[in-house]
Amino acid sequence: MAVNHGNEPWPARIRGPHGEVLGAGLAVDDRHVLTCAHVIAGGDGAADPPAGPVDVDLVGQPGAPTTSARVLPDCWVPPTVDGRGDLALLELATPLPHGPFAPLRRLRSWGRRVVICGYPQTLEQGAYVRARLRGRSGAGRERVQMDSPATGPQVVQGFSGAAVVDEVTGHVVGMVVSTYDDAEGGREAVAVGAPASGLSWMIPVETIVHHLPSLRDRVSGEPSVDLDFLLPDPTPVDPSTARRIADFFGHRLPANVLVMVTVHPGSGAAAAVRRAAVRSSREFRPSGGPAAGPDDDIAAPPIGSIDLAVDAAGRSTGDLSQRIADWSGPAGGAPAGPRPDDAEPPPRALIINNIDAAAEPEKLLTEVVLPLVDQAPARDLRMLLTFRGESVPLRTALLAHRVAALRSTEDAARAAYRVVAPLVADAPPVPARAIRLRVRLTALRAAASQGDASLPGRLADTERTTDRALREAESVRQRLVAMRDHWAELRGRLDAFLAMAVRHGLSEDPGLGPGQRRAHGLFVDGPCDLAAAEAAVREYGEALLGRIEAGRGAA
Repeated sequence: MAVNHGNEPWPARIRGPHGEVLGAGLAVDDRHVLTCAHVIAGGDGAADPPAGPVDVDLVGQPGAPTTSARVLPDCWVPPTVDGRGDLALLELATPLPHGPFAPLRRLRSWGRRVVICGYPQTLEQGAYVRARLRGRSGAGRERVQMDSPATGPQVVQGFSGAAVVDEVTGHVVGMVVSTYDDAEGGREAVAVGAPASGLSWMIPVETIVHHLPSLRDRVSGEPSVDLDFLLPDPTPVDPSTARRIADFFGHRLPANVLVMVTVHPGSGAAAAVRRAAVRSSREFRPSGGPAAGPDDDIAAPPIGSIDLAVDAAGRSTGDLSQRIADWSGPAGGAPAGPRPDDAEPPPRALIINNIDAAAEPEKLLTEVVLPLVDQAPARDLRMLLTFRGESVPLRTALLAHRVAALRSTEDAARAAYRVVAPLVADAPPVPARAIRLRVRLTALRAAASQGDASLPGRLADTERTTDRALREAESVRQRLVAMRDHWAELRGRLDAFLAMAVRHGLSEDPGLGPGQRRAHGLFVDGPCDLAAAEAAVREYGEALLGRIEAGRGAA
């Protein structure tokens, strides 16, 4: 269970006019309970809040007091057809005698284990479900998918409005809104009957605060966007810069690290960076409805596509390192190879703004930026790094580090190729670009010492070329490793079938012999075609299992 979960004083149960349990809720202070709009509207998606009150059982309070409550004015967000909203803040007729209240907190959601207490029919005293948070989903990426074990308790009708509690910290990271209705043909539905899939969805705290900004002062944890990005600025957004950023975070620009320079205050580029951070935020993005400004038709990254946006101006390296670690995990030490299922996925995208305006730019680059940059190709981490000026010394140091990383990546890919090429046909060749880029780096350093006016353009071109080379080298390395693993898995499967044939006295069976020899030959007669080997192993295995089954039937 989560920290102290089951003993908190803030869970609530919502009842209808005949005493029936409609769903759950959570007390956010002594006068207000948060729940889903569809819970108190009977699931009919009403545009207006119910005229009458509902009863609220404060099940976590001594004696489980019951009080009536009404929807607070301007705090009714009915569900839309495309799956947005669905929030209601109730005002209690009688204030609660004491707290503490639901500890709403912004936390990165991916991979977390959570526990939920709902009130399904026949279990009105509450039932617990464990789940793991997965990817963002729904219109505007307003919701987060939750997966619970199919063999255990499920999120069903009566869980809507229940707090989603982080197992480790005990913080409330969201509220249950819907589950998956297998019985109705596999559609997303609101609070439906028991599914077999284990799929459900929550509204994360950031989305809750977006729709109900009055709750912001009751939420702990730093937003995913530094507040400096929200400062008003009349500077028009540069459309070409905005489009480039949108393409980068929308995965339409093939790059892991995007370096932008001369992003100084008052520039259209700086305005584009700030706008991208805000428009991608689930909490701070503009609300729907009429156009909010003259730049609404300018490209913006998808909502939720930027995990973290930090502004380095005037801040210490320790402060920035802690900020990134708190939201996205430590800056260094990414493990190589595939993660176990229980591991936290890495951050996917971030902005580090105004690097050269930090209190310690060189230290920030060395201790925070470079370790993240090293992980970018293998993690497919997207990083937008901005500098107010040309910042040639900092960018040259960053480029030198990336060229060295390219050399190491190419060496690792070549080592994998030496293993794979004798085993697998069509092993991809390893590109060799590190040496040429080292030569270009040396030339750039010489140009910097001579004050060459062409240096900024040449440096930018080399940055892009190096990023592309790193992506390609890492892609080849991963492909070679996957080929090696696939070959080993197929060979192991064939060896298991051969051992099975020996146990059943079928190793010399004339009907199985051709298939056995063909499959075996693909592995020993030179580099094999993996697709042909997979088909041959499958066909031999199916034939072998058929013969074994036929022998049992005859017996």
